[in-house]
Amino acid sequence: MSSAIRMSPRTDLTKGPITQKLIGFALPIIAGNIIMQLYNVADSIIVGNFVGSDALAAVAVSFPIMMLFNALFMGLSMGANILISQYRGAGDHEATERAINTTFTLCLVIGFCVSMTGLVASRPLLHLLGTPDNILNDSAMYLMIVFIGTTGNVFFALGNGLLRGLGDARWPLYSLIISSVLNILLDLLFVIVFGWGVPGVAIATMLSHFVSGMILLSRFITGKYGFRLTLTGMRNVDKAIIKIIFRLGIPTSIQNGAMSLGMVIIQSLANNFGSNYIAAQGIIQRVDGFVMMPFMGLGMAVTTFVGQNIGAGDIERAKRGAHISLLIVSGLSLLMGVVMYNFGFYLMRAFTDNVPVLEMGYNGIRFIAFFYICMGINATAGGAIRGAGEANYPAVVAILGSLIRIPLAYFMAVLPLLHSVEEAVSAGLYATAELARAAGAGLEHYMGLFHAMGISMAFGGALIMIYFISGKWQNKGLVQRRAPK
Repeated sequence: MSSAIRMSPRTDLTKGPITQKLIGFALPIIAGNIIMQLYNVADSIIVGNFVGSDALAAVAVSFPIMMLFNALFMGLSMGANILISQYRGAGDHEATERAINTTFTLCLVIGFCVSMTGLVASRPLLHLLGTPDNILNDSAMYLMIVFIGTTGNVFFALGNGLLRGLGDARWPLYSLIISSVLNILLDLLFVIVFGWGVPGVAIATMLSHFVSGMILLSRFITGKYGFRLTLTGMRNVDKAIIKIIFRLGIPTSIQNGAMSLGMVIIQSLANNFGSNYIAAQGIIQRVDGFVMMPFMGLGMAVTTFVGQNIGAGDIERAKRGAHISLLIVSGLSLLMGVVMYNFGFYLMRAFTDNVPVLEMGYNGIRFIAFFYICMGINATAGGAIRGAGEANYPAVVAILGSLIRIPLAYFMAVLPLLHSVEEAVSAGLYATAELARAAGAGLEHYMGLFHAMGISMAFGGALIMIYFISGKWQNKGLVQRRAPK
C-alpha cells in the first residue's frame, strides 16, 4: 500500500469509545446542518414578513426544482465521501489524493451543466407544474438567480462531503457560520433597504453559498490535510476511481433525482390547493428541516464511521456503531415529535401572520410529528448501509417511497378536491369550476397530502430496517476490495 496516512486522533474513527466518537463527529455536522437551514429560514421569514405570503409561496415552489437539478453532483459527492472514508480507514494516502482531485473535476463539469440547464429550464418547468400566475414571475426569477450561483454551491457540497470522509466536521461548520451571518445581513440589505424583494433574497443566497464554498476549497488548495488539490491533479483524472465513484454515487444521484422529481410532481398536485397551501407547505419544510438536522447529521456521521472501520477491516466495530446510532436517533425522534406536536405552531408563527396559512401548517405539522421516527431510522440505517459501500438498496427504498406517495396524494387529496369542485358547480353554487376553486371549494381535503407523506415515510422506514437487520449490507461493496493499488 502506498504512503500510509498519519491519522490524527480527532479524525480517526477507527479507535476510541464508539458513542463518544459518533456524537463528537455528529455534533458539528448537526450544527452545520442547522445553520444551513437558516439560509432558507432567513429567506422565508424576511420574505413572509416584508414582502408577503405570495412571495413566500414563490420561494417555496422553487425548492423542489432546485433539488432536482442538484441531485447528480450531490450523489457523486456522497460516492466520493464513502470512497475517501474507506481509503482513510485503510491508510492509503495516494489513492485518497487522487480521489479528491478526480471528484472535483467530475463535479465541476456537472455543476456547470446544471447551472446552464437550470437557467433555460426554470420557467418552462414552473409552467409545467401549473404554478399559479400570481407567483410565477417571482418563482422564475428566484430560480434563475440561484442557478447562476450553482458553482459556489458545488464547491461547498463537495468540500463538505470530502472533509467528512477525512473525518473533519469542524471546518464545514465554520464556513457555514460565516456564510449564514452573511446571508442574513444581505437579506436585510437587499430586501428591506434596497427593496429588491424575491430577487434580493436569491442574490443573498447565491453570494453566501459562494463564500462558504471558497472557504472549504481553500483548505484543499493549501493542503491542510496532507492532500493537495491542484490543476495538474484535476487534469490527471483516475479512471478506476471514476468507476468506483460512479458505482457508489450514481445510485444516490438517482435516488436524489427521483425524490426531487417526486417532490416536483407532489408540488404540482399541491398547486391545486392555491398559494395559501403552498405557503403553509413551505413553512413546514423549513420547520421540519430543523427536526431533520439531528437525523441527517447522525446519518452522515455513521456513514463516515462505518466507512473508516470497514476500510480498516473492523466490521464488528462498524456494526456496533450502527446499532448505537439507531438507539440515539430513536430517542431523538420521539423527543422531537413531542416538541413539534405541542409547540410547532409557535415556530410557524415567526414566518407569517396569515391565518389560513397558519391553520393549514399547524394541522400538517401535528400529523407529520408521528412519523419522525421513520425519518430517523431511514437516515441512520441508510447511512450505515451506504458507508459499507452498498448504495443500491437505500436508493431503491427511497425511490419506492416517492413512487407510492404520488398516487396516494392524488387519490387522498387532489381527486376529492376535484369532486368537491364538480359537485359545487353541479349544485349551481358556482357558474364555473374556476369560480368554485377561487371560493375555496374542496380545500378541506388538503390533509390528504400530509397523510400520503406519512404513509410513504413509514413504508420507507420499514423497508430500510428490514434490510439493515438482515445484515447483508455488512459484506457488500467493500471499496478496498476493488480499489486500484
